[in-house]
Amino acid sequence: MLKLIDFEIKNVLENINLTFEEGKTYVIMGSNGVGKSTLLHGIMGRPDLEIGGSIEYNGSEINDLTTDERAKLGIFVGFQSPTSIPGLSNFQFIKQSKKLKAVDIKSSLDKFKELSVSLGLPTDWDKRNLNTDASGGEKKKNELIQMLMLNTKFAMLDEPDSGLDVDGIKSLITQLNNWKNNNNTLVVVTHYEKLIQGLNPDSVVLLKKDNVTVGDKSLADKIFSSGFEDV
Repeated sequence: MLKLIDFEIKNVLENINLTFEEGKTYVIMGSNGVGKSTLLHGIMGRPDLEIGGSIEYNGSEINDLTTDERAKLGIFVGFQSPTSIPGLSNFQFIKQSKKLKAVDIKSSLDKFKELSVSLGLPTDWDKRNLNTDASGGEKKKNELIQMLMLNTKFAMLDEPDSGLDVDGIKSLITQLNNWKNNNNTLVVVTHYEKLIQGLNPDSVVLLKKDNVTVGDKSLADKIFSSGFEDV
């Protein structure tokens, strides 16, 4: 469980109180520039953000933990625009993140390749440089592989549907639904109606600068029909 108590990010969000319960799926919606991406980054511990209030994860405050320390707890964030890192291969990123021992490398590489094939990525994807010369959809698929291979228990994905074609969206929904069924918590920023329908979230969060509205999937339906301001 992750709780935000009187959470704020200077010049972006004010007095946000939210609880993300274990094993549930949440969709975050809101107008452009309201702070949806910044909210995820603040939870993850982006160092240039000035945070107020409290972030509690499984009963312990994590405000003072660095980004990598939060990641080791099982918290993961997928970016709206994943960064390219030339010189670091896609699998090397996994290998270093997990600090794999020699005995575990082959099985992890096999799993990486299996996931790559299932997502329609090139057969040499493990050897490609991280997000370099990759399409937007390939970058999103790469983050999904990272989420699935790391010890992720609480995943925050920022517009994971961006750049994906119809088959990619179907595969994304299948992978996320399979993953969340293991009592994991999924938080997705999206305004894509088909993705919301496919994930069938437990809660929809409408984010505004100084407050949140939380409802069931019908809240998303109201937003699609009436817009943000009239909800």
